[in-house]
Amino acid sequence: MSCRIIPTCTLKSETHNCAIFYHKDLTLFLLPSLFSKAVANKGITWSKIKGFDKDGMRRDQIDENDIPDSGQTDIHNKLKNFFNWIVSYSKENEKVSLDRHHNFPEEILNYFLNDYLVGEKKSSTISINKYLRALRGYYDYLAMTGFTNSKKLFLYPDYKEAARRNTKSRTSVKYLSLALRTILYRNTTSLKDELLLRSAGEIGLRSKENQGLVLNDFTVGGKRYPGFKSLFKQMDEECEQQEFQFHLQSKFTKGGSKARSRTLYIHRTLLVKYKRYFDEERPASTSDTLLVSNSNANRGDPITERSASEAFTKTKNIVLAMQERGELEGAGQALDDDHTHHVLRHSSITDFFYDKSKKSNIAFDDVTTTSQVYLATAKFAGHKVDNKYSASTTKEYIHSCWERERLEQGNVDA
Repeated sequence: MSCRIIPTCTLKSETHNCAIFYHKDLTLFLLPSLFSKAVANKGITWSKIKGFDKDGMRRDQIDENDIPDSGQTDIHNKLKNFFNWIVSYSKENEKVSLDRHHNFPEEILNYFLNDYLVGEKKSSTISINKYLRALRGYYDYLAMTGFTNSKKLFLYPDYKEAARRNTKSRTSVKYLSLALRTILYRNTTSLKDELLLRSAGEIGLRSKENQGLVLNDFTVGGKRYPGFKSLFKQMDEECEQQEFQFHLQSKFTKGGSKARSRTLYIHRTLLVKYKRYFDEERPASTSDTLLVSNSNANRGDPITERSASEAFTKTKNIVLAMQERGELEGAGQALDDDHTHHVLRHSSITDFFYDKSKKSNIAFDDVTTTSQVYLATAKFAGHKVDNKYSASTTKEYIHSCWERERLEQGNVDA
């Protein structure tokens, strides 16, 4: 395993059945490795609880808390990030070093939680709670085993409120950069899942709307439209054509009986991937739906309404774990646990809105619900243009356009 530029690494030991911490020079990092071994052996972590003896004197106790394997991995990743921060911080503070981390005063530990994570890195409440669980478990274990004294770790009131604001800020951002979307596509576990994510991130499909990608030609309102088999043939015959149109029928779109059909504009590179899936990976099926299940129980059945959302969640967890391990260093925008499949769709619609605004030489803030930019975007997204939410939807796209520009300029909050 290559550590690259990561000062502290972890490696799963098959012999000890736990994560082993080690330094860049491959020497063992003993104390966190002992902690990891103890957690793996018992399937628990430790926490200090306040108590009193029969005489009313303060007697704190260490409580044991069950923790699943996934929780152990999360703790290891948070600790590794903490140790790597120590290495970085020690370059500007000679009183701080990794060798002395077990005896750090509470001030340094709480500085990491408050000033660094919340103040500098803009960490959310969810993220901070994970760090608190990891650091409290680790230092309570060290105190229990006699390596250090007990530590009081917490967020100061002002920083607790700042973490809440960070959470709200992260949740309100509904745009994923092209680089981050590409990372998600690359870390799907199948070509089908990659297509389910790309359909949102490139052509703005809702999860359910993937069911409308049909293979055979069909007729709507007396007009015949090509299915994907015809698009594949057209792509082979028209070598220079870069964009292909597909009619998404209203029965597959949002809106019930008032739903509207719309045209999807599929770039050749995406259509090539659809064809590769059809030729090489699609299970044998009598379904007219292009994308079908490959599970043993439902093999060949049409995908469900939630298939794309489920594929996103599965891939998100993979990428979040990679982020925690430091494997996406320098990748730019960070993925957040609050991000959903819908954010992919919103990102592709934002790109359309952004490009239309630029080509029309209209400032984002000047776009109204009656402008051609908004009307074209609504058509692309399958939105109604005459409902009470049109103005708020426009504001969301404007906000996301500014977010896109901020990311492209390199102003990224980790």
